Amino acid sequence: MKKRLIGILIVMLVGTGSAVAATTAPRNTVRPTISGTARQGDLLTADPGTWSGAQPMTFAYQWRRCDTNGANCSNIGGATSKTYTLTSADVGNKLRVRVRASNSAGSGTATSLPTAGVAGQPPQSLSLHTGRSVVVYGGSVNLFGAVANGQPGEAVTVTEHQVPSFNGVDVRTVATAQTATDGSFSVDVRPLVHTLYRASAGQTTSDAVSVNVRPRLSLARIGSHRFALRATAALSFVGKYGVLQRWNLRRHHWISVRRVFFTRALGATPPTINSRAVFRARFGGARIRVFVPRSQVAPGYLAAVSNIRSA
Repeated sequence: MKKRLIGILIVMLVGTGSAVAATTAPRNTVRPTISGTARQGDLLTADPGTWSGAQPMTFAYQWRRCDTNGANCSNIGGATSKTYTLTSADVGNKLRVRVRASNSAGSGTATSLPTAGVAGQPPQSLSLHTGRSVVVYGGSVNLFGAVANGQPGEAVTVTEHQVPSFNGVDVRTVATAQTATDGSFSVDVRPLVHTLYRASAGQTTSDAVSVNVRPRLSLARIGSHRFALRATAALSFVGKYGVLQRWNLRRHHWISVRRVFFTRALGATPPTINSRAVFRARFGGARIRVFVPRSQVAPGYLAAVSNIRSA
């Protein structure tokens, strides 16, 4: 009989304990924590910590801005999500997050330790590079670079300064691009003459990159021992000359023969100009070409050499 009574008492006590646990309000046993880098523009994430009490349990968050010691905190308006993106107003301060846990029996609150002092966003920097530094007239050049400490999708403007300038315009915009997730960007440009390129994003500007241009020289046979040389560029070559050269089989090098003058310029699709020189050459089938030295190209161009023909 005594054993039966003891068993009944044990069952009653266990049942009473379960009922008490089922109606216990939340109590924090491990305080909330904050993960993430304390730097302007970065994302902080709150962990509610560990709580005892009846289930289910829900959590609400309130981010608080504190002084440099992590004290004298005040609520940040609207910052009630599990995550918070640091702003310029947080720079120099520390943050805490207050977590409220709620269940059917009530609620309880707990506050995290403060973060490190929030650092300002690193200064933005902008780089610009060129795929090649010399191009033949009409060809394109790839310019590429990156915005450091910027945002994805940031607009980058590429400007050019032609040397010499055309139409009295010193600097003009030639391309725009948007940065990728890693801050990189890329554009293709077609320089007309020697050109300096710069990229800008907001108030940040890159160093200049230089792209030189060679005129496009084309040598063609137009009759018996008659040849035409065409220089394609954005400036006229009339009055300039190229040096006719033939290949020496014995010495294996080019020998300069005489000057060939450009006497006529024909317009093409603006701003392109085709300058023309016509001459005779008879060298028994030897290979010939025309070289235009730096002193004879129009301003803003490098020396150039034509294709090879047989004379």
